[in-house]
Amino acid sequence: MSYSSSRKKSIQDSRFKIQDCLTPTQPFNHSTVSSATALLFAFLLVLLSICTLPHHASAGAVTLAWDPNSPSENIAGYRLYYGTESRSYTGVIDISNGTLKKVSKLAKGYYYYFAVTAYNDAGEESDFSEELTVNTCTYKLSPSRKKFKPEGGVATVKVVTQPNCEWTAASGSDWLQIMDGESGTGTGVITYSVESNPTPEKRVADSSFGNKNFSAIQKGSTLP
Repeated sequence: MSYSSSRKKSIQDSRFKIQDCLTPTQPFNHSTVSSATALLFAFLLVLLSICTLPHHASAGAVTLAWDPNSPSENIAGYRLYYGTESRSYTGVIDISNGTLKKVSKLAKGYYYYFAVTAYNDAGEESDFSEELTVNTCTYKLSPSRKKFKPEGGVATVKVVTQPNCEWTAASGSDWLQIMDGESGTGTGVITYSVESNPTPEKRVADSSFGNKNFSAIQKGSTLP
């Protein structure tokens, strides 16, 4: 396998996609790239865990894994690049042994972009792999559930998140309507209404409010 000392900043093949956590992705195929640096990366998000450090510092950690190259390619190591702008990386980690790396101290409330390269003993480096995006936003609802009498009513939910974080609100039932706050950025308020319950049975609407689950629980009507 040959290497190019001047790494490309973009790749032509865009078939590599991120799927669910802990679900392997399809290998990224560089067969359409004109350079001879045809690496096969199966870049996979293994674990995303957001943690709160002492003294209320906001930080998170992500562990990334990728498939190794063939032994015949004489790989000396890999470099993991990352930053908060796509293809403009401010951090790099050299990994001389292994294809698994945990990146810590990621600030909450941002999109982080990751890519991997391989290099040989001469220091020649491959193109970037396809980019992986990780969202470190955290969301909290206040309240996360609400009980209603049979006649229903109007109520609000506060969405608490970081200033750059986007969110949406969607009803999980036709008897719960979003009146205001269908989407927002940063901390905001969702206003919704619950219709009267004409049946004697209790009912529950599980909705998506601010990227979290919200439950509206309504009593049934009393029989005459």
